[in-house]
This record gives sequence, C-alpha cells and structure tokens, in this order.
Amino acid sequence: MSDRAESTEDRAGAEGAPARGRGRPRSEVAHRAILVATLELLDEAGYRALAIETVAKRAGVGKTTIYRRWPSKLELAIDAMHELRPPGPPEDTGSLEGDFGAFQRAQVERVARTPLPRVAPRLISEAVGDPELHAAIMRELIDPVREAVREVLRRGVERGELRPDLDLDLATDIVHGTVVYRIMLSQGDILSAAGAVPRVLDLLRAPSSSSGGPKSARPRSSGSSRARRGRSG
Repeated sequence: MSDRAESTEDRAGAEGAPARGRGRPRSEVAHRAILVATLELLDEAGYRALAIETVAKRAGVGKTTIYRRWPSKLELAIDAMHELRPPGPPEDTGSLEGDFGAFQRAQVERVARTPLPRVAPRLISEAVGDPELHAAIMRELIDPVREAVREVLRRGVERGELRPDLDLDLATDIVHGTVVYRIMLSQGDILSAAGAVPRVLDLLRAPSSSSGGPKSARPRSSGSSRARRGRSG
C-alpha cells in the first residue's frame, strides 16, 4: 500500500473514531488506541498471530501510523506491556512487609483491570522458541520487576528481618517465581498470586535469636554459591 493510500486510511480512521475531548492531541489518542488494540489482540491470539495490519484495523488507524512509532511488532508488543514495569524504585516504608505491600499495591493498581496478567505468561511461553522475543521480555519486563523485588529483599537483610546469609538472587527467584507460577495456574488472578508472598517471606526470615538483635552480614548472591560449588566439585 502506498504512503498516499496509508495517509488516506489514517484520515478515514480518524474521522470514524469517537469524538475526542478538547485539549487531547490526536497523536496521543491514536498512540493509546494502538497500545490497547495490541494488548487485546495479544490476549486473544498471542504474539505469533499478532499482525500490524490487524492492530491498525482494531485501533482505527493506518499501518504507517504504527510504523512511525514502532519499527516492528516486537517493539510494539513490548511497549503495549509497559505497565508491568515498575515506574521507579520500590518505596522504602521501613519494613519488609511495608515495602512489599506498597510495591504489590502499585503493581496491582496498574495491571489488575487489564489483560496483562494473562498476556505476560503467554508471551513468556511463546518466547521459549524465539530468542529475540525472549531477550526483549527479559530486558524490558522481567528484569525491572526482579530488580525491584531484589531491592526489597536486600533492605530486609540489612534491617535484620531476613536471614543474614540470604542468597539474594535465589530468594528473588523464589518470590518472583512464586507470583508468576500462581498467575499462570490461576489464569491471570494477580490478587491471588500476590497473596502468596507473605508466606514465602516467612520461609526467608532470620531465625529468632536470644542474643538481642540481628547479626549484621552482607547478603550474598548466587554467584558466590556457584563459585563455592565449583571449588567443592
């Protein structure tokens, strides 16, 4: 399709769209419509079936409108899931429960009313056979959440709420992995998944001591564990 035809299609889509409130730029409305359409289609058919042409039709825009913003469907799909990324460092409330509670509430508020809790596990499974998709999901979606979880756990170790020799990387896998696993089993019930976190944290807590106060120790990562296992082998 030529650029002229695409431009005509863009205008036609804009003319047929619902009336917009004053003060909202047309490009902002189109941008949001494209992301919503992409997320809906990912929920309905998955990443492999996603096509720019279908997104354009659902969003009421031309394909060139999409390609001007996202050069590929991979970048479009990842951007459509941006709400999964924490907007910043987790809030420091002064306690392990408070930090996790604040982090979980913020995540749930952003994604609970969207298809994201169903779409994310589906994309992860589709990424098994797609190295490019896998790398993008890890970089843009998984790693930011893991880093936030790791930071909350690190604070817990420093405060003495968690055991001083805690392997932070492994503990992050346990906490984050439990939530992802529960989301998959419940077909996207993020509230149920989040409810499992306090019980997981109980497994990681520092043992009570009669010495009066937590022992100070630097939390270690699984890298040191692997090094020790290599030397013992």
